Amino acid sequence: MISIVIPIFNQHAMTAECINAIREHTQGFELIIVDNGSEPVFKPPFMGFAETTLIRNEENKGFPVAVNQGIRVAKGDVIILLNNDVFVTPRWADRLASLLDEFSIVGPMANYCSGLQGITIGCYENIDELNKQAEIMAEEHEGMVEEVNYVIGFCMVFKKSLFDELGPFDESFWPCSGEEVDFCLKARKAGYKVGIVHDVYVHHEGSQTFGDLVKAGQIDYMKVCTRNEKYLAEKWGANFWDKQKIEREENGSDFNDVDARDC
Repeated sequence: MISIVIPIFNQHAMTAECINAIREHTQGFELIIVDNGSEPVFKPPFMGFAETTLIRNEENKGFPVAVNQGIRVAKGDVIILLNNDVFVTPRWADRLASLLDEFSIVGPMANYCSGLQGITIGCYENIDELNKQAEIMAEEHEGMVEEVNYVIGFCMVFKKSLFDELGPFDESFWPCSGEEVDFCLKARKAGYKVGIVHDVYVHHEGSQTFGDLVKAGQIDYMKVCTRNEKYLAEKWGANFWDKQKIEREENGSDFNDVDARDC
């Protein structure tokens, strides 16, 4: 089973739209929502046969704390961490999870993302057009997976056994920014592979919770980023952001072609 963990802070309408897309395009999953002090308390929409768990924090404890809480109660052997400002597309979860025998952590492509996962696809102005363009991209890039050092955490997939082995996400990255890179680099250090899946596309609104915290005067964006980047550099070396791509020999390839997918 797949356990989808979504930390939230306010943004009730957007979260409901995110969940509706999951319900439409996903099978065999449980949903775990970690409400990080939203006002009012978030009430999940009806999910039919999909089990839903709501964890409530009375204050915003940050993204790393929330995902650790969600993963610890997860019943599935596959974990998907998903931002509440992401709209998933047909067959997204099956395509991503099917790669976990070869890669230990994978993430999709998106419109709003730094680094190698950012991509521009055909124009879309509504959900139906988004789904159509995502399917076109999936056909054009079928089986393309790029091995990298890290993926960005708007959507990342791994087995719960990896979390049990590596330990929790570093909760010092409050409220967020860099904790997923740190987790991926720990996995790489332990000998595991991380991959970007080029035939899965999701729509990402981007930085919604971060933006709300800034507007509310609860955080200083630049201070948070500077502090967290300094901490990451001390752990993993300077210019770690520039090392998402794995350097290959001149005639080597960054891509693996994965033909067999049960989806």
